Amino acid sequence: MVETEKNELVEGMASLFRRLHKISPMASKILATLVLEGYPEGLTFEQLVTSFQASKSTISSNLNTLLALELIYYETKEGKRRKYFKSFPFTKRFTDFLDNVQYEKDFTNRFLQYMETAPPPEEPEEWGKKTQNLQMLLSYLSEIENLTTRFLYQMNTLNS
Repeated sequence: MVETEKNELVEGMASLFRRLHKISPMASKILATLVLEGYPEGLTFEQLVTSFQASKSTISSNLNTLLALELIYYETKEGKRRKYFKSFPFTKRFTDFLDNVQYEKDFTNRFLQYMETAPPPEEPEEWGKKTQNLQMLLSYLSEIENLTTRFLYQMNTLNS
């Protein structure tokens, strides 16, 4: 029963990761497995090959994809040649999200400044609507930024 629940959780999480990161089904299953089973030790390449009953080249190429996207990392243990693959901590996802929100907020600010100083086109009503939409977006991004910052602060406080 527990194994069935775990498999359903891996499948659900893999589906989420496919949507979030635009990765292959195998890469998303590997990531989900590392999130659920790779803490705190990590999983070796051999364990992943055995777990998924997939070819070494399939596992290797998907691990390389996940490493390149910085969704996972690996550690080695002293005296051992094996790599232990791990998913990044939960908070990394939200730190990356916050970085993207802040980047978009900065860009929207610059775009809004341009809209406010550039001469309006022949249809000033449309220009005004675009400016209002940008102001609404900026307000929305600020709210998301504040919520995410508070969430990360609480997570870091909890984990200290």
